[in-house]
Amino acid sequence: MGRYRKKLWDSTISGFGLSVGFGLLCGILCCGVCALLSCFIFKSLMFGKISAVVSLCVSGYFSGSLCGRYRRRYGMAEGALCGCIIYGIILGISLIIGEFTSPVKLVMLAVSGAIGGITGVNKERPEKLM
Repeated sequence: MGRYRKKLWDSTISGFGLSVGFGLLCGILCCGVCALLSCFIFKSLMFGKISAVVSLCVSGYFSGSLCGRYRRRYGMAEGALCGCIIYGIILGISLIIGEFTSPVKLVMLAVSGAIGGITGVNKERPEKLM
């Protein structure tokens, strides 16, 4: 008889940690792409607020999607929780810097994370779970 090996996604902390880390990475990449487009293509910074909103929504969506896809349960709630964790990280960094971030970002991240969680749960089950 083989031993039962615990999956990486079975643990709540590691599952959310990986999802939030992936979401933050996607948000940072999206922010960089938007900054490059703004500087080199449009030659102005008038799309700065739009690119910030897009990168926040991308970050929440992909963290919720990854969490929902691999954990396979409670997609809307766990996706929204991933968005709230990302907001907590952003809030902590902004308080260290000396500024305060808007609670509207919390709503954007929670909603986009919930949408990502719903789509992640409804996708095909991955063949190899980590």
